[in-house]
Amino acid sequence: MLRRVDTFGTDEHGFPIRLPALAPAATFVICRDEEVPAAGPMKSRQAIVEWIEHCVLGDLRTLLLGIDTFLAGRNTPRPLGGGNFLLAAGCCMALEYFGQIYGKASDGTAAARRYVEDFLRPVDKRYLDIFGILWSSFRNGIVHGSWPQVISVQQHAGHRVAVGANPRIDGDHFGPASDYEGESLVISSARFFVDIEASFDRGFRGWVLTESDDDVLQRAAPRLLEIRDGDAVRVKEFNLIQRWNVERQAESAS
Repeated sequence: MLRRVDTFGTDEHGFPIRLPALAPAATFVICRDEEVPAAGPMKSRQAIVEWIEHCVLGDLRTLLLGIDTFLAGRNTPRPLGGGNFLLAAGCCMALEYFGQIYGKASDGTAAARRYVEDFLRPVDKRYLDIFGILWSSFRNGIVHGSWPQVISVQQHAGHRVAVGANPRIDGDHFGPASDYEGESLVISSARFFVDIEASFDRGFRGWVLTESDDDVLQRAAPRLLEIRDGDAVRVKEFNLIQRWNVERQAESAS
């Protein structure tokens, strides 16, 4: 499902103005951005850096080891994939988290862009040059649809640019694919990771340790999922989870 977001203004009394034409007899949902509360602050700035190093970037390094296995052509019981889309999605996830920690914007996409501007652009300015398309095609496309999104402009729907990723550190990066005849945009997922790692090593690590404000301990912490009292389905699921824990405690005590 494609959900298009539009905007409208309000007058001094809070009534909508410049409201676009709406479908008759329909129900619409109004979305408001709210800060997601932290489950509890991180213990220290050093703990944030260690979490990034060992878990956020560490998980992506583990994926790179799997890619090495794939590229080596080793025999495995079931086929391996190149990991290129998964690594690209993981890199976007890391950028979104880094932007959240940096805390320089009001929403996730703007925060990721600000991180790219301040820390990843010095590594390779092309990440900022096409950030919007990179984020929409790779982050949104892979996370929600398993594929990067092909690009077109509405007025020229027949003119499309294919989008892809390769797993090789020396593969095509920010340009047309060398093995595709049509117009394309391709990145090296491995290079994407190496550049993000460099942005952390060269700038963001030091910012977290020496320049960040005290609220960084909250921004870097796990988020809290608060279930509304009226959400009967999730409340039921929550109660089931609690029952599993009670049963486990009873087993341990017996």
